[in-house]
Amino acid sequence: MLYKPSAGIFKDNCVYFHDGKYYLFSMYSELDGNHNDRKGYNHVWQAVSSDGVHWEDVGTVISAPFTIFAMGVWEAQGKFYLNHGSFTTPERQDVLRFWESDDLAHWTYRGAQADLHPDARWYDPHSRLDCMDVITVEEDGHTVYYGVASGPGGWLRSCDGVHWEGLPAPAFDWGRLRPAGEYPFEIAGWQQLDGTFYLLGSRGAYAGNYGYCVFTLIGDSPRGPFRPDAAAYRLSGNSHRSVHLWARPCRADGQLLASSYMYDGYGYRMGDVWLPPLKKFVVGDDGHLRLAYWKANEALQGTPVDFSLDQFIQRYPASAMSRTGVSQGSVEIQASATRLSVAVGPERSWVDHDAAPLAVFSSGDAVPLEHGLVLEATVTLTCAEKGSCSPAFGIYLEESRHGGTAILMEACGIIRIGHLRFVEHPTLVPEDVVGPGCAPPQLELDRACKLRLLLRRNMFELYLDDHYVQTFNTSRVRSAIGARPRSIGFIVQNGQAVVERLQLWQMTLD
Repeated sequence: MLYKPSAGIFKDNCVYFHDGKYYLFSMYSELDGNHNDRKGYNHVWQAVSSDGVHWEDVGTVISAPFTIFAMGVWEAQGKFYLNHGSFTTPERQDVLRFWESDDLAHWTYRGAQADLHPDARWYDPHSRLDCMDVITVEEDGHTVYYGVASGPGGWLRSCDGVHWEGLPAPAFDWGRLRPAGEYPFEIAGWQQLDGTFYLLGSRGAYAGNYGYCVFTLIGDSPRGPFRPDAAAYRLSGNSHRSVHLWARPCRADGQLLASSYMYDGYGYRMGDVWLPPLKKFVVGDDGHLRLAYWKANEALQGTPVDFSLDQFIQRYPASAMSRTGVSQGSVEIQASATRLSVAVGPERSWVDHDAAPLAVFSSGDAVPLEHGLVLEATVTLTCAEKGSCSPAFGIYLEESRHGGTAILMEACGIIRIGHLRFVEHPTLVPEDVVGPGCAPPQLELDRACKLRLLLRRNMFELYLDDHYVQTFNTSRVRSAIGARPRSIGFIVQNGQAVVERLQLWQMTLD
């Protein structure tokens, strides 16, 4: 959403913070004549940022005669080190290769003698070894280094951060959440926070999700045992297709941030791969790990957009919206420049929620979207029959007169993202569902909740009360990048919503 290389294509990445600057490292491939990546990921691309929001190309800083997969960067013994997964044969991704640098720009391969092959005592030869993330832990008054990489041979320890010994994989207490396979996750990273070790594992086709999701496991030691944090298990990810991937920790100036990558289209072979905004890891009073809005992203707020709440057009049911307050069948509206109140009825029971009435509003062409948009607003959601109905409020990204993408937040704790199409009646076809067992928050009744939406091209990211909800895109066609929104609006369903404090800015990436 914010950055991609000026040429070629990048993918799995990490961000390293040093001396007031953010350094992005990513596996990188030049493209062939068909805009594909068949030339191979044999390079490391670097970009640099002074604020973690606006990025500048540095270019290729590592080129190798072997494949370079996901990587991690850390400092030890006065030098910087980078590791990445690779192949020893075309069939086996089973080695970590190491590079060192004095300045993060010039890297020297430490050689085959420093390559780390998995210990045969712990390693399944049909598995893999990839992408070690390194943390430091105090043990017996000394700082030691622990690394974790994808694969059952990926648990490592070092006394100096340079020389590593393999460890047996820790025990996992899965309970009823046991996935298929002995070691089912791609490891994104880990961190010790408030005495608890949080391990991030990524996987598709698991726990009711068919896309690629990031899950959180917790333990009391870097050697485990680890168990799923069931109440907030799914940290991020997508239910039915892969859009937003990875949650790689970045230790930056006393904060723990997350870097990732996302697809502009259905997949990187059909679209482009982008760096979305960095997010902040937080641990709530309940002990659950979540992602949150990083305040530095306010640097994206450029030129304010002059648009007031009484300028929204009623898209469904088809009607002109009165600014004095009228009833249009089941829709009652009160609108002013600073406050929009919409009541939609008659309210239906939550068991009949799919048949509940709704109203859709659009900004028309009054809000420019071509350069990206930042939206902030508060919404207060309520209903008359509390306990028996579940009202909903949503963001609507109109793509054509036939429909668009909807982000619908229900008071029952379910958030659905999908295509809202208009035939005889509006129908939402969900492509992502956030609900019980997921870390993102829910829209509470009778309380002003803050929304933040970042939108660029056909990519968007949503926060609720500054807690991260989802990163997604409007693409639904495998053969092409999806339609870009032409306007933005709101959805109200099965109750009343009051929108206030609307602010819009054109996104600045300069």
